[in-house]
Amino acid sequence: MARRWDAIVVGAGPGGSTAAYDLAAAGADVLLLDRARFPRDKPCGGGVLVSALRMLPYSLDAVTEQTIHAFRVRYKRRWEFEHRYPEPLAIMTQRSRLDAYMAEQATARGADLRDASPVRRIEGGTVTLANGGAHEGEAIIAADGANGVVRRSLGLPRLRGAVALEGNADRAAQPAGVRWSDAVGLELGSMPGGYGWVFPKGDHCNVGLGGFPAAAPTLRDELSSYASCESFDGASLTELRGHHLPLRDPDSALVSGRVVFVGDAAGLIDPLSGEGIGNAIRSGQLAAEAALELLSGRASDLSAYRDRVEAEIEQELRVARQLQALFHQCPWPYVQLLRRSDRFWTAFCRIVRGESSYTQFQSRLGPAKVLVDAAASFAERRGRRAADWQTDS
Repeated sequence: MARRWDAIVVGAGPGGSTAAYDLAAAGADVLLLDRARFPRDKPCGGGVLVSALRMLPYSLDAVTEQTIHAFRVRYKRRWEFEHRYPEPLAIMTQRSRLDAYMAEQATARGADLRDASPVRRIEGGTVTLANGGAHEGEAIIAADGANGVVRRSLGLPRLRGAVALEGNADRAAQPAGVRWSDAVGLELGSMPGGYGWVFPKGDHCNVGLGGFPAAAPTLRDELSSYASCESFDGASLTELRGHHLPLRDPDSALVSGRVVFVGDAAGLIDPLSGEGIGNAIRSGQLAAEAALELLSGRASDLSAYRDRVEAEIEQELRVARQLQALFHQCPWPYVQLLRRSDRFWTAFCRIVRGESSYTQFQSRLGPAKVLVDAAASFAERRGRRAADWQTDS
């Protein structure tokens, strides 16, 4: 017989653990499931922007390995420039540490975490585990990543997306390691639909790149070339991992019956930056709000979650899609703006810190917004044709 819960959260990443935290803190009976045994790692650069840190009711100091104050930008693997900011822009951590810590915060509030508990299927409000156990939830929060088991169980279309490849370089063993302390590296203009990065951690640097799915066959050679450009030994990178970055189509499902999708499971990655932790956290909070309204009888379904994501997160994603299309259509002028304009750099940092937003940036364009919208629409159409958006990529 299935055990009944107020809410079941499938996936204990940042989005799932945030939803479980808020639900349990409000007194709900919450089951938090993850298919892997904790601590477990996940392909991810491990950067958390200050905008995301501001959303959390607790500090991540315990799992912070570096605090970032600067971006070191390289253009087409040639010249580079660096901008610094007086306030922190991001922290660097490792997903094995971050996810375990956030799950611990949820359990401290009363959520029941069960790791090493892969879900086999979802039917209505019943979650069946691979070991045969069954659990019933009034609300189910799908936080199981890109095209996870919940989406497959409900027969929903796969999310399109980008591809990425990353590896780790020992900071002590390689000369380039001493170069990275409170700055991250960005490599622009070389990868169609994406960029390269260097994210410094305590004892290593995470080096990676991503872009349109059509670039997948060349990622290994491109990563080696980029690592060498940053004075790492590309052949010595360890823990090489490829992964899919799910990107939401504006009309893709956020709610299906008793189920809501958060974070990567909803495709809420920022298409311009590739960052997903912030929207995972915020969507987890919005999912908890909608679930609590359902549980209390203030709502008859979970549609409020869809409405709030559309009004808040999707509006930001819409502008980010425009900016991403414009940038990759012609990156040179935007890199020059970032390089030479203190005003543009400050606007970028304010967005990263959560003090401004894409929509606020767009609103400052005034009458020029019409021209930007038209140019972005053209660039998006061309980008769609150039990119291989096949769902099985």
